[in-house]
Amino acid sequence: MLGPYRLDAFIGGGGMGAVFRALDTTLDRTVAVKVLARQESDDEETLRRFRNEAQSAARLDHENIGRVHAVGSDGDWHYIVFEFIEGENLRDLIRREGPFSPQQTVEVAIQVGNALEHASQREVVHRDIKPSNIVITPAGRARIVDMGLARFHQVTGDADLTVSGMTLGTFDYISPEQARDPRAADVRSDLYSLGCTMFFMLAGRPPFAEGTMVQKLLQHQQAEPPAITDLRSDVPRRLAAIIGRLMEKDPLDRYQRPAVLVADLLACAEAEGYAITIGPGGMEAAVPVARRPARLPWVVPPILLLLVVAGLWLRSTAARRQGGPLPEAGVPPVPVAAATPPRPAPWRTVAGSAALSTALAELPGEGVLEINADGPLQVAGFATAGREVTLRAAVGRTPILEVAVGDGPAAIMINGGALTLQGIAVRMVATEDAGSDRAGGPLFELSGGSLRCEEVVLRMPGRPDASSPAESAAAFVTISDAADVTADNKLVFQGVRAAGDATLVAVDAPAGGRTSLRWDGGAVVTPRRLLTVAGSRTTGVAVDVTLSDVVAVCGDGLVMMRDSAARPIVPRLKMSATGCRFVVTDPSRAFVDQVGIALPADYLAAFQWEDRHGRYEGGSLFRMTSDGITEGFGDGAAPVVNGSVAGGLPRPADWSGWGN
Repeated sequence: MLGPYRLDAFIGGGGMGAVFRALDTTLDRTVAVKVLARQESDDEETLRRFRNEAQSAARLDHENIGRVHAVGSDGDWHYIVFEFIEGENLRDLIRREGPFSPQQTVEVAIQVGNALEHASQREVVHRDIKPSNIVITPAGRARIVDMGLARFHQVTGDADLTVSGMTLGTFDYISPEQARDPRAADVRSDLYSLGCTMFFMLAGRPPFAEGTMVQKLLQHQQAEPPAITDLRSDVPRRLAAIIGRLMEKDPLDRYQRPAVLVADLLACAEAEGYAITIGPGGMEAAVPVARRPARLPWVVPPILLLLVVAGLWLRSTAARRQGGPLPEAGVPPVPVAAATPPRPAPWRTVAGSAALSTALAELPGEGVLEINADGPLQVAGFATAGREVTLRAAVGRTPILEVAVGDGPAAIMINGGALTLQGIAVRMVATEDAGSDRAGGPLFELSGGSLRCEEVVLRMPGRPDASSPAESAAAFVTISDAADVTADNKLVFQGVRAAGDATLVAVDAPAGGRTSLRWDGGAVVTPRRLLTVAGSRTTGVAVDVTLSDVVAVCGDGLVMMRDSAARPIVPRLKMSATGCRFVVTDPSRAFVDQVGIALPADYLAAFQWEDRHGRYEGGSLFRMTSDGITEGFGDGAAPVVNGSVAGGLPRPADWSGWGN
């Protein structure tokens, strides 16, 4: 007996304790009791964490999570009481019956994703998602057990890795960042483990099944997992892509929220015709899933194809015919224009700093420069001057451009035309006037142009995690107007990562104009802001931002919109975010500031913010205006998750191309 609980049968155990099936004699119900090993009870730190984790897990109430009933002690014995779940865990079930079908795998993953979303909203991370911790009930329901206690338990016989009494997770399913530092684990670590678990469900083995513990950990860190389609030809490519994204090495390349994963799984099920009975249960602001169109009878597509081919053949024959019947009177023959192939843009491969600088200067109105080099290349500041310039890395290369401020106020001026960067890193080199640890100006300045960055790392001087006691004008990208002429500017980021002591985008166009930013996947880490927008004199400034799977860690807050007596027209912002994490490192800061001389109604009219599955961490104040109006995180049409404590943050030093 432990208190009112009669221990009836041993279920499993490990270095930290044991789990028993027990009878709650007070309520006459069967429960599971986890008992902390007596040798661990003398450690006050272990006891404190044991209780805190149990209390965190007790806040969870979800149909796919095993619930915690109580925490107690009896003499020197400390225990936690769980809901007893009838069923069989995934590990034993698949070993006995064989791998799951893709449909079964999707249905279980949706349920686990729903559970992880619920836990993430309450800032609880499992840290040990694996097949033996997912129980399938007789009714087919998936239940996660020991939610939030994975740091401390070893209930199963699996070989878990422990350091200083803290379980890091089973090394067949552990994420790379969790293996390096358990404190860095957040919900994206759980998603990595879920990806490995889905692989196990389909293949009957984990992705890295061979080798010692150390070899497996290294494989999680460095090796690409096998493609599930190589092992199972019946796995749809869409499902394989989902599993691949879950098992990305870098947390920034994974799903940022379980809710977005569940939306993709539901869309996959819809496309494949799976009869999924479990939806996005309990999730807030679910991403809508497009319905699958009704299928045409099978004979219709071949008939349509034959008709199209016949029509094209007849048209081609008539165009080539020499002679034949004359056209009808009064109907002139239709001339057939020869197809003119598009002229390819000039292409040049360069391999050094001098060659690259020369090529940039000599490039005509349109061209591609492929950089066949690794590491730093020193490049002088340059301007597009109406040209369309593409800088791309050669296959297998990681060039790093080190750019100093040129003749103008920015290192790279996009004054008309367009600049595209692909697969490279770009660093701003600080000038002597600016000091060795500060940026002398923006890295890019757009004035009626377009900037597109794909899989690019951007670095500005200064520490990205430094405190920011004073405002700074430094920016990765500054939007300006040319000679006080209204201009439109376009930014497209895909897989971009940026860090340094500078705001990401600063819109400073007195004449007004429109700016759009679309960013899919990536991160920014800065003591400044994601976006600042200044007012204008006559024509308004409008900024349209669309973010997806972006992590923004900012010290001064996320967005600053400012008007003044010299620029009284309030700037307008439309923000749309999906699956993003927004973190302010100073809890006294609001995520959005609107500062100036305008009336509150003007600020409200100029501000539109839409969010799906967003996390806002580090502060509890969403918006603040200069007249003292504040807005917190309340219930709305699209609720978001707000936590006063930030989870694991991106580490720019780990990014490829970041350098020393």
